[in-house]
Amino acid sequence: MDNIFISYLCFALLVSVVSATYSDCGSTLGTVSAIAVTDCKDSDAQCVLRRNSNVTIQISFVPNKSIQQINAVVHGVILGVPIPFELPNSDGCKDSGVSCPLQEGQTYTYSTTLPVLKKYPRVNVEVKFELQDQSDSDVTCSMIPSKIQ
Repeated sequence: MDNIFISYLCFALLVSVVSATYSDCGSTLGTVSAIAVTDCKDSDAQCVLRRNSNVTIQISFVPNKSIQQINAVVHGVILGVPIPFELPNSDGCKDSGVSCPLQEGQTYTYSTTLPVLKKYPRVNVEVKFELQDQSDSDVTCSMIPSKIQ
């Protein structure tokens, strides 16, 4: 009986760890429907970000109100400390696959490519990716567990 319980507990823990590649961290003006990261599967516990390469992140979302403008804000969270990541283009309405203004209830897919520089340390990092409206309110906020290799 104990072996069955321990096996079930291990299985439940395994499923809870690998089934969620990202989590919501405070989306207030929209809902994230999917996130895709280069070479990262939904079953991966962490996305591997290879140094000296580029990573494309796509976020599909549905705003729950009309939005005039969106801006992308990214932080690498290491040991609970958010470190700002400068984007080559933070304008979410330009060269991202999204045309502004955004309509309530319509699905959009935002896409950007980020450099993972060789100088970055090899660490576990939570990528906090926010799409904010013109008032700096989060349309979407997602945490993507990752590791830089």
